Amino acid sequence: METQVQSNAKIAVPPNGKVIVNGDEYEDSMIDMDDFDLAKIFTPNINMDLSPTPSPAMVEQIDGLLAKGKTFRSLNDKYVEKFVVKGNEELYELLGTIYGFMLTVNESPYRDHILKRMREHLNEEHSIILQESTAIESVVVRFIVPSDRQTAFNYARVMKVAFIEKVAAKDLAGYIKGRGGITKIQDTLANEEAAKEAKEVSKKKLSLFKKFILANAKNNTSTVEIPRSKRIDLVSSGKKEALFEFALVDNTNGDNYRIHQVITVPEAVGEQWLNYISQSVLSNDVDMLQDRLDKLREKLGITSGYGMVPGDKGYDSGVNVSQQEEKDVTEEIEATE
Repeated sequence: METQVQSNAKIAVPPNGKVIVNGDEYEDSMIDMDDFDLAKIFTPNINMDLSPTPSPAMVEQIDGLLAKGKTFRSLNDKYVEKFVVKGNEELYELLGTIYGFMLTVNESPYRDHILKRMREHLNEEHSIILQESTAIESVVVRFIVPSDRQTAFNYARVMKVAFIEKVAAKDLAGYIKGRGGITKIQDTLANEEAAKEAKEVSKKKLSLFKKFILANAKNNTSTVEIPRSKRIDLVSSGKKEALFEFALVDNTNGDNYRIHQVITVPEAVGEQWLNYISQSVLSNDVDMLQDRLDKLREKLGITSGYGMVPGDKGYDSGVNVSQQEEKDVTEEIEATE
């Protein structure tokens, strides 16, 4: 029997129990099987004196360590109570006074002059440059805490939330504590800002969806005649109808569809349906979508009408388009934006 050890060596086990190693590296080497003591090889190297029953010395040592741990726990609780809890309460009171100062500046008839002087001071004394558009809470807090940008940022966000929610200065400390602290308020503001941004993206997608449909209409000259018997008007008298009408169809086979009804719906209903479609089919990258729309319009030679509104890239007000038609479409689209 032969067992491969490596590319240039083989182990041959003869009947006498001697192992002979043949190979360039192990030539003429002899290994006696009697030298292998399996008991020694497989016996774990552990302390055989251990017992399941703990010794008195072990119990005493463990109890002593646990007692020390409890002492440190007590010291930590006292520290938290004295410096963290009470420290936070004092910090909240301080923020209340800063907030009151900010409100005083905001209500002053010299508000803009005060903020200008604060920005000039920060620039001259601390090399901190704030723009004229910087929010009042950021300017005031940075003026008070110029040496710590992160702290000033955290304080300013608290002031912003309090200002938005019309919290009185005397109530700010309790308000912060009730909301779970400064971090919780910051998280709330971040979530609100994210929700606001998502809402803006949603509105932009709806507007772009309408504009894509109208732009593509320039090349879509095919029409379908719908008899009056298949048309339904669901718009009440005096109400505005949606920009588009909607059809109820079913697929008969392949590319063939059967039209059951064409429905004119109120503006609000049409907006809901278009919004659902636009959110499902369009990307959230509204800048990319706008760029694609601009290129589509340029390719189709659209400079007015077909959903174009003043301010759009390539818009030309001199093109002869029905003023009423353009006005209606413009109002419909701008109502979304």
